[in-house]
Amino acid sequence: MKSWGQSGAGVLCAGLLMMAGAARAHDLTCTKRINGEAQVVASTYPFLATFNFRIDNVHPTQPSILLSASDPTLAVEHFVFVPTPPVSIPVNGFLSMDFPVTFSSYDDCLTLAMLDGQNDTNIDNILYVGFDQGQSMCTARLVCEQPPPGPCANATRTLGFYKNHIQALQQCLLVGPIALGAIGTITTLPSAEGLLWGDPAKYPNNTQRSQLDRLRFLLARQTMVATCNQRLFGAVPTPSTLISDAVAALGGTNCTLISSLNDEVDSFNGSCDSSAFPPGFDPGPATPAAARALAVDPTSSSGQSCSP
Repeated sequence: MKSWGQSGAGVLCAGLLMMAGAARAHDLTCTKRINGEAQVVASTYPFLATFNFRIDNVHPTQPSILLSASDPTLAVEHFVFVPTPPVSIPVNGFLSMDFPVTFSSYDDCLTLAMLDGQNDTNIDNILYVGFDQGQSMCTARLVCEQPPPGPCANATRTLGFYKNHIQALQQCLLVGPIALGAIGTITTLPSAEGLLWGDPAKYPNNTQRSQLDRLRFLLARQTMVATCNQRLFGAVPTPSTLISDAVAALGGTNCTLISSLNDEVDSFNGSCDSSAFPPGFDPGPATPAAARALAVDPTSSSGQSCSP
């Protein structure tokens, strides 16, 4: 849930007036926190990280115009600053917003850690604030920590693992096609990556998905991951028919069932996320940028809606 600070509704109106004038004020600073702290550690999952951004006008006598606000690392999570620049911030005023991100697993956390340009387990993403006299920057750190292994007979890995590890996903596809009901059959690496990196809210042409298609998309990606966990690691869900039940639901229009199964399959995929790989299995390196570049979302509008 996103919110913005005490300068509130007056900021937008002031922004329109100031942009019409000839004067150009300046002097903006920014502050960034995660769960209220400059540094936090994610050690148990799912982990909710609420990124808070605050932009202050520090000019002593004039409003300052925010021209841009971007966070390239969080862009993969569809971060957009609200209110949308350009907007004027009055003297002693500020803008503030919260952007929550839930990491379902250690691998999900590592996805962002790899995208900030450093080969480590830290997420040091930067908010860039642009105004007419220059740019301000601020950052906070989230440390991804792997939880201790649990007592599991077979390993599983989450969506975050497969979306980053091209070699592991390719090994899964070599076993054969993955049928996903109305979504279709996944046979190629670009289509598989497209499901993992695609936007659940929008089709590839940037139009909004229907509620049914959004829920199908979410369940399809988790079902594909569960299939890979079964193929590569011999993991067995409870009930043992969970994957086939999910595939059957993907062919229907019962949104309540699809949503419920998505939660169940997601839980199965994270159930043994800390367990060791079977002997001889090589997942290859984590290469999120390369994996994202391969992604081609294979979905399109079904033209259907949720059944009553």
